[in-house]
Amino acid sequence: MIFLLLACAGPDPVEPDPPVHVDPLVPLEDALLLRRMSLDLRGTVPTLAELDQLEADPAVLPTLRDAFLEDERLEERLVTLFAERFQTRLDVFEVEYYDYDLDRDQEYAFESAVGEEPLRLMAHVAMTGAPWSDIVTADYTIANEMLGEIWPIEYPADTSGWVAATYTDGRPAAGILATNGLWWRYVTNTSNQNRSRAAAISRLLLCEDLLSRPVSFSGGASLADAEGTATAIKTEPGCVACHASIEPLAASMFGFWVATGYNPLELQSYHAEREAMGEDVLGVTPGYFGQDIEGLVDLGGAIASDTRFWRCSAQTAAELLWRREPGLSDFDRVEALRKGFVAEGGTYKPLLRAVTDTPEYRAGGFNDAATDADRAREMTLRMLTAEQLGGAIADLTGFKWQYQGYDQLANDDLGYRVLSGGVDGYSVGRPQAEPGITWALVVKRLSQAAGAYAVSTELDQGLERRLFTTVTLTDRPGDAAFTTELEALHRRLYGKRPSAERIAAAEALWSSVEATDSASAAWAALVSVLLRDPEFVGY
Repeated sequence: MIFLLLACAGPDPVEPDPPVHVDPLVPLEDALLLRRMSLDLRGTVPTLAELDQLEADPAVLPTLRDAFLEDERLEERLVTLFAERFQTRLDVFEVEYYDYDLDRDQEYAFESAVGEEPLRLMAHVAMTGAPWSDIVTADYTIANEMLGEIWPIEYPADTSGWVAATYTDGRPAAGILATNGLWWRYVTNTSNQNRSRAAAISRLLLCEDLLSRPVSFSGGASLADAEGTATAIKTEPGCVACHASIEPLAASMFGFWVATGYNPLELQSYHAEREAMGEDVLGVTPGYFGQDIEGLVDLGGAIASDTRFWRCSAQTAAELLWRREPGLSDFDRVEALRKGFVAEGGTYKPLLRAVTDTPEYRAGGFNDAATDADRAREMTLRMLTAEQLGGAIADLTGFKWQYQGYDQLANDDLGYRVLSGGVDGYSVGRPQAEPGITWALVVKRLSQAAGAYAVSTELDQGLERRLFTTVTLTDRPGDAAFTTELEALHRRLYGKRPSAERIAAAEALWSSVEATDSASAAWAALVSVLLRDPEFVGY
């Protein structure tokens, strides 16, 4: 018995070591990461000087990234990025330019100004280093001259462009929640009664999509008419669960209630006298997820105090820069971003900096540890958005693709926004992630026009050089200036030095065109081809 007891009293079993996590992502090389950061934060490729600086000292990469975060071009990039999320840039609103007696040639400016108002308020908060909570609590908006002229806005005298301005119709301080631009996009009607607006607030600012909740109808209430809908909202458990949150939120929005639709005088103004209508119409007092509020005057503060707002802001920043929607597997990463965001005082630039430091952002490929799920999830190669493509080419060549005052890559009335992979705010809600036929056609025409423009202005007319560095129309393949130019073009456009084979292929293309046309035509053809190369349109 003693021997049996001694046998049972052996050493404690050894706990197996937890599995070692192996990151499946391989980071981009430094020059290509710099290119990605520059395109995301400034909308253009790095300069040759910046590439030289990085090549001489790789440790300078964070310094260059931080300089991008202070670049004034970041503001325009943020407007474009936020537009993907908030989708307020439309080609048509319920009130149109002619309702304000504007000329036909002011249509694009009118539509752009309306849709960009809330986006520019958010971008302004980010750029100035104000607390991010200001996007829902600020007592001002950001307006340009047109909005100052047509809406009840006090636009500062002796200024121009997008600047801080104030509404004069008594609307509460609620940041973007008090902007016409947001609610002209997210409209309501007599049966919806601001519920869609409440759902938009929850989805955009809290990342909680109330409309995606599963609903089961078991009570037989009819949704075919207004009375049946009203009954279901109050009696169907599936409806009650959602509307218990939606109804009080909707009740806080009745200052924007419109008595007569399609009327600029109604839609442009806040109606403080209608705030109390929410309780009468919906039968509930204004509230925020169980918290009593007085109405819009308290709504922004309630959102700013909600931890979901800060997590959603971090998640949105990650989504916009990772170029994919975060999933459950990203929970810890997003939570770390949220904590850092709050610890940094809730200002936006440190959040952008943190996102660009994540492995997901820096990914350039996969190692052997990557699973099929990893490969399907991560965007190790991104496609330039329509705005990035147009902006980068404009910066490189000076060419801006416009027709009758319309930016051809920023609208669909007279342009090619959706055809080039962009978001129109209604039917297309996500940028195109992979090349398509219409995208290829738009890129081809854009690159041809940009190549011809750059050659005409810089080489033919001798104007300011943006793309070319040393070459002239008298230089030929084999000349030192010619070779130097080809190397500089490849490096500037693609972020890396070209191989001898790439240089030889470029020389061959140039020579074949020049033999049947001219040196100008040869350079235009070569630039066009370089601008639609996968290494340029991808990043």
